[in-house]
Amino acid sequence: MFKRFLLIFSVLIVVVLSFAVCSKIGVGKYDILVKNGKIIDGTGNPWFHGDIGIKGDTIAEIGDLSGKTAVKTIDARGMTVSPGFIDMHTHCDDGLNRSASSANLNYLIQGTTTVVTGNCGGSVSLKVAETKKKWEDQGIGTNVVYLVGFGTIRRSVMGEEPRKAKPEEIEKMQAILRQSMKEGAWGMSTGLEYIPDRYADTEEVIELTKVVGEFGGIYTSHMRDESTRIIEAVEETIRIGEETGVPVNIAHFKVCGKDIWGLIKDAVKVVNDARARGIYITADQYPYVQSAPVGPIMSIPNVPEDMEPLAEIRKKMRDGNLPDSEREKLREQYVDELKKALSDKSKKEQIKKLTLEGLPDDPSDIAMWGWHNYTILVAEKNTHLIGKNISDLAREQKRDAFDIVVNLIIDEPDMLYSGGSMSEDDLQYALRQDWLMVSSDGGASPIKKKTDKPRPGHPRAYGSQTKVLRKYVREEKILTLENAIRKMTSLPASFLQMKDRGMLSGGYKADIVIFDPETVRDNSTYADAHQYSSGVEYVIINGKISIENGEYNDALNGKVLLLTENK
Repeated sequence: MFKRFLLIFSVLIVVVLSFAVCSKIGVGKYDILVKNGKIIDGTGNPWFHGDIGIKGDTIAEIGDLSGKTAVKTIDARGMTVSPGFIDMHTHCDDGLNRSASSANLNYLIQGTTTVVTGNCGGSVSLKVAETKKKWEDQGIGTNVVYLVGFGTIRRSVMGEEPRKAKPEEIEKMQAILRQSMKEGAWGMSTGLEYIPDRYADTEEVIELTKVVGEFGGIYTSHMRDESTRIIEAVEETIRIGEETGVPVNIAHFKVCGKDIWGLIKDAVKVVNDARARGIYITADQYPYVQSAPVGPIMSIPNVPEDMEPLAEIRKKMRDGNLPDSEREKLREQYVDELKKALSDKSKKEQIKKLTLEGLPDDPSDIAMWGWHNYTILVAEKNTHLIGKNISDLAREQKRDAFDIVVNLIIDEPDMLYSGGSMSEDDLQYALRQDWLMVSSDGGASPIKKKTDKPRPGHPRAYGSQTKVLRKYVREEKILTLENAIRKMTSLPASFLQMKDRGMLSGGYKADIVIFDPETVRDNSTYADAHQYSSGVEYVIINGKISIENGEYNDALNGKVLLLTENK
């Protein structure tokens, strides 16, 4: 009997010890273990060798995790491990609203795990909770920080009337914004250069921004001017921050127009002076010296809406269900009719007047920015004009700039141009500022098919983050790798006041990118904009792998992040 008792007791001891050992092993077992990488934690501090253990959606431990086990182990030897990139300025909301582009692969493949959208005063909806449900039910490839657009709010209350808002209208706008903030919006954006935002005075914007302050949100602005009056525009942004106490950000910080390059230094000084006074102001910037629009030179002239047959052709081309073949036929027809109109003296004068002046409440691009803001980017026939500025051509040829554009349309209508001509020196000067974040100003695109033809456009949606890593870190050494990553991770997270993203640290969400610093690169060009970046090997979002060995695995691991849950 005693021997039997000893046997049972021994068995129980073995079971208890086994359970204890298994429990101890369980503590060290991660869902994902990233080993042997060069860790850059996002703070700007130097890199260090280490491992990262992930449990669920959270970083559980960082350090020497030798002997620890995991369901999935990633060997990051020879690669950089950093927080997932946060793009402070995108227009991804329109694309995320459609299932075809909800994966947001053009950002994901760059290592971008969170996009801030609803910028420049426009957002797809003012109903944040409804939008969150729709997107997460559908599935999205990246996390989203959602801003509500001032212009969208204003349009919902007073349309596009070119006047100041009345007190009761401001109260209605405040109520709409307050509800959006209650539902989790992170703040408000303005596009003060655009209709209807431009009709609001500074006081109106301040009154709405005060509502953002009630919830601890942020304000970001496409300012009233990015050209000759940029100093006034920066000062207005500073005033909004100073009078409301809300952190403010300058969107896509730049100076447009060749004749005023160098003015960026004055704008930087104004920002630095404000920061020295204790005003929380930052800026973001995309790493390209050409802005939007990027398009065929035939699109520069403003053609009257009622000028036939051009108006009817445009109407047909706006049909979203139009087959590509039919659209191409209409485009060719439009080009032919545009050439005829430009050859007719009366019609040409109408087009010229609208192009140079615009409408009373909607000045044209030329009226606002001038011809020195336009540069030829791509040409097959007139290759000698690539890189030429329209104002330079006018001076060289001693001819009217509009007449030069007309001749180019007749000669090579598909020649690509870009507005927003900027200086590389200005770009780099701004990029070096410690409060300057990297952004893209791009949108979410449908997943590219192998059969897709090259498509011209701006490359920023496909290559902003990777271009910084290639050009300004690896090739030109304008930034250290640690500083560049800080500008794409902890700096935007800090401005947004995120509690658990933007750095690699225990307890933070597992948004992680693993890339080869020697091969990471942008591949998108103006002539073929829809080219994915390369060199990013792994992207982990909310503790789940979305990019593995440089390939997308069809996962939709993103979430709509809410300010109300940022605790």
